[in-house]
Amino acid sequence: MRSHILVSLVALAVAAQACCCCTILGGPQPPYTITPSDEAVRRFEERMAEAEQNASGVVTITVTEEEMTSLLAQAIARQEESSPISEPQVHFRDGCVEVYGTVQMADSLALPGMVAFSVTVTDGALDVTVEEVAVGPLPVPESALQSLTEVINQTIAKNVRVGGVEATITDVQIGAGEMTVTGKPGSN
Repeated sequence: MRSHILVSLVALAVAAQACCCCTILGGPQPPYTITPSDEAVRRFEERMAEAEQNASGVVTITVTEEEMTSLLAQAIARQEESSPISEPQVHFRDGCVEVYGTVQMADSLALPGMVAFSVTVTDGALDVTVEEVAVGPLPVPESALQSLTEVINQTIAKNVRVGGVEATITDVQIGAGEMTVTGKPGSN
């Protein structure tokens, strides 16, 4: 009799864990943890200010995973409305940008999520291709990847700026741990 009660309690605890925390369900996890910091944002802003002063008109800036993670965390924190994404992590590897985070699906349901995308330059315009999206243990359907790719590209087309001036991006290189962007301000 006691074993039946114990088995029922254990089953209930496992079910509650699966519904509330989703640690049993799994999902995408970053390869390592990056801790956002104000210092990383300051380093990037200082390099950006120095790059804007380049006399040749061409601006090249490199951003590290720590800097991009910190910039993203700062942007999420500054949003007026509560973001459904928390604990962002940005990783640069194998020519792709991988963004990890926790996605709040409902009041008591938070799942790990990941978006992986590649970035190329075509005729001075950034072209982002979403390669993979996963929330929890399930990948997102191909049709949603195409829609997300279109939305990202439309948003980027309106917002490529260097020092508040529209810019033409001429190159993007994504390597292990960093991304380098080259462009010309005022060329659009």
